[in-house]
Amino acid sequence: MAYAGTASASAAIRMAHVAMPGIRWPGSSRRARAFLMIGIMVSPCFLADDIGYGVKRLFLTADQIAARQTPPDTVPTEISVFHVACIDADAPAAQQQRWADVAAQQGWPRYPDAGPTCFRPHQALFGVVGLKTFNVACPTMVLSVADRQRWSEYATKHGWNDYPQAGLDCVDP
Repeated sequence: MAYAGTASASAAIRMAHVAMPGIRWPGSSRRARAFLMIGIMVSPCFLADDIGYGVKRLFLTADQIAARQTPPDTVPTEISVFHVACIDADAPAAQQQRWADVAAQQGWPRYPDAGPTCFRPHQALFGVVGLKTFNVACPTMVLSVADRQRWSEYATKHGWNDYPQAGLDCVDP
């Protein structure tokens, strides 16, 4: 009895040699075909990176996402820096009235948080006699925990003092 695995093929059985058909690229150079193959081979890597990042973001909190999106040494975009000028209390009454009239003519709003004679000019008035001028930086909206922490670290790093009269998280730069 002969088993199929032990039977030897006879020399009389021959298969015809058929060449494998070549794939012909329609009218493109070798360089173009090479770039096409590189693009086909590399594109799954880029897609996998985007998909992996999307899956990773599903498990991050909003504060972690906010902390990753901005460099640590930039002022948050929700911060407004504005000038404040206060009329010197030691100035004569005529000079105080003149500055109050200038503020009214220019349309500068009062800023009672800094004091009763303070206003918010539209430009810096540093070095003007009869005025005490300074800047205030305040958030324009309520900050998230990550933004508040980054803002307080930024203000501390630059040596800015808290200015609670102006509002929550306001500083005097």
